[in-house]
Amino acid sequence: MKVYVQAKSKKQVNELLAAGEQIGSVEYNAFNPNGYQTHHMLDEVPDGTVVAIFEKYVGGQPYTKAYGTLDKNKMRLK
Repeated sequence: MKVYVQAKSKKQVNELLAAGEQIGSVEYNAFNPNGYQTHHMLDEVPDGTVVAIFEKYVGGQPYTKAYGTLDKNKMRLK
């Protein structure tokens, strides 16, 4: 699974996770029965989910600037 999170950096996402913040994310998948855009809370996605960090949209699509993999045991991005 791959989700997108709008943030300035992977460091910012990890700081928010460490503080116990709820972080929203979006999964884009044309084959998803729940719709092309499915919203998830980051703490609800499976361990090992790829998280694409983006700060802005280009042409209506998120422009990814960093990637991480969610480690649910530590609740942080690797």
